[in-house]
Amino acid sequence: MARSPTSHEPAGVLGGTYDVHSLSSGLLAFGLGLLQPTAAAAQSAWVADPAIQQRLAAGEVVVATSAIDPAHPRGRVRAAVRIKAPPEVIWTAVTDCRQALAFVPGLRRCQRVDGAADGSWQDVEHEVRYSWLLPTVRYVFHAVYQRPYRIDFRRISGDLKQEEGTWLLTQTNDGAATVVEYEVYVDPGFWIPQTLVSRSLRKDIPAVLAGLRACVEHDARQCAQR
Repeated sequence: MARSPTSHEPAGVLGGTYDVHSLSSGLLAFGLGLLQPTAAAAQSAWVADPAIQQRLAAGEVVVATSAIDPAHPRGRVRAAVRIKAPPEVIWTAVTDCRQALAFVPGLRRCQRVDGAADGSWQDVEHEVRYSWLLPTVRYVFHAVYQRPYRIDFRRISGDLKQEEGTWLLTQTNDGAATVVEYEVYVDPGFWIPQTLVSRSLRKDIPAVLAGLRACVEHDARQCAQR
């Protein structure tokens, strides 16, 4: 039986919002392949590129450039950031609803709906504030955890037609930081020009990763209390 949700207990992953101006400030959901629980994650090929590593080391939030995927025409975006903290600390920030509410623009409510006793998965409900043009969005996503390196997700109910993606956390060789990768695909389920979907995702997702970095590197406890 599902537990009664509360807004203060750790939740699965961050969900999101979309609107005509800002499609995904809060679209944080997580997916793709799985790792063995005891194995560290390997970086994606695009992030491992020396030029990308240099940009990350310089403090840039890097968004991958690629052609639109015909299988996912509405909007798929990949981005990465380097955060000066170990994976476990970042994992806590990403999966804690209280902190998510502080650094994910538009996220108004985050609640755990159900989950495994061993913490291997959770179902999480999000409520996101639209722009004045559109109503509030509510949806539930299923997140699979490989702590503290990977989170996989997919939308299972609610207002979004489709949402899936990945969080991948890879500690740097010197142990001084973690490269956080985020990939998301979203189909809102109502008509919005394809170019606007992609452009909005590419604009807003870096803002979310920058907010996560600020929350982790400065004061996660203060972030959770906002």
